[in-house]
Amino acid sequence: MPDTLQPGVRLSVLPTDQFKTTRISVHFMAPLDPATISARTLLTSLLETSSAEFPTQAAMSAELERMYGADFGIGVNKDGQVHRLTATLSVVADRVAGTDLLRQAFAFLQSTLLHPLLPQGQFDAETFARERENLVQYLASLAEDRQTQAGLALQALYFAADSKQAVPSFGTATAMAAVTPAQVLAAYHQIITQDQILITVLGPVDPATVRELAAGLGFAARTAAKLTVSVDRSVSKSVATKRDEAPVVQAKLNLGYHVDTDIYGPQFYAASVASALFGGSPLSLLFTNVREKASLAYYASSVLDPLRHFMMVQTGIDTATAPRVAALIAEQLRLVQTGEFSDDLLANVKQGMLTSRLTAYDSPRFLARQALLRSLVPGVPGDYDIYAQAIGAVDRAAVMAAAQGMTLQAQYLLAGKESQ
Repeated sequence: MPDTLQPGVRLSVLPTDQFKTTRISVHFMAPLDPATISARTLLTSLLETSSAEFPTQAAMSAELERMYGADFGIGVNKDGQVHRLTATLSVVADRVAGTDLLRQAFAFLQSTLLHPLLPQGQFDAETFARERENLVQYLASLAEDRQTQAGLALQALYFAADSKQAVPSFGTATAMAAVTPAQVLAAYHQIITQDQILITVLGPVDPATVRELAAGLGFAARTAAKLTVSVDRSVSKSVATKRDEAPVVQAKLNLGYHVDTDIYGPQFYAASVASALFGGSPLSLLFTNVREKASLAYYASSVLDPLRHFMMVQTGIDTATAPRVAALIAEQLRLVQTGEFSDDLLANVKQGMLTSRLTAYDSPRFLARQALLRSLVPGVPGDYDIYAQAIGAVDRAAVMAAAQGMTLQAQYLLAGKESQ
């Protein structure tokens, strides 16, 4: 369990000798609000490129280089109904560097997060204008990544009645262009004084030293609140459909399913195996039957988002084959629902999941992510053995039941104009 430094400010330390680096993440978390998403996203760019102590990007880069090439970044994401702004700094472990880099790292984070560049009490006008324009151009360019475009469009269609989930975690180009300096300053004051904060530190560290340094960042107490993570919606009898056209050679057919599952309980593990068998692994029915045997897709896969009870299928196809592909995808889910798969396939899919999970434990990013999830959701497995036992307990009947709780709710096609 995370250690409380102040009301609303917690610390999770994961001491390990597995890595030669120390990873520090400061998560600022608030209830998801579409009205503040763009301002929070722009704030990440402003905090990442300048501070009162390091007023230019060059000065900040020089300080990171001085700390043996430390890696620093700030980004946004959403976990169900939570919008999260995260600053992450990775430094060489003290025992490797032979100097007190950990203490320097915390000093850098304090300087960057708590003492931004605010001449006359406002963000620097030139820096603000430059970073906003950069983000507007970047967000507009996402439309050129057709797979990303289709994925975002499918989620907007699926969550059409929920503006919080329909809008991407980073906002839109149109909304970003309208963000004002006052809105970004308000967003900054919110994260510093109101957001729930979780600090995670992973690496060869002494917990007592980390606690001293984390407390020294100086985050003030705020109202401690439990954030609501799970997103669920009622299942509709009809399927929402939308078709857009673009000058693409490879069309995108994406489907969104409501998944009847719990979050990191027994149903979660069954749903995870069912999703992997359906489309979430190299051995999946979507890959084997739609892509390989039928040769109807350039790629075909599924991904499960349990926090939102949502599963998305993504395919790259020829526009003319869209009806056949949609029907074949539906047939693959039916096979899972009715148990028409071999014992060997089920065993191999589960083994593949366990192998991937075991490999993930070699990633500091994965371990830090697990620490974050455990702070948000009860029941998140703390170690590999717990996960492996839960996956191992999933049998054919559980997979079938989980698949029967997967209901198609949205279908989006990004078609090629040349096919008309």
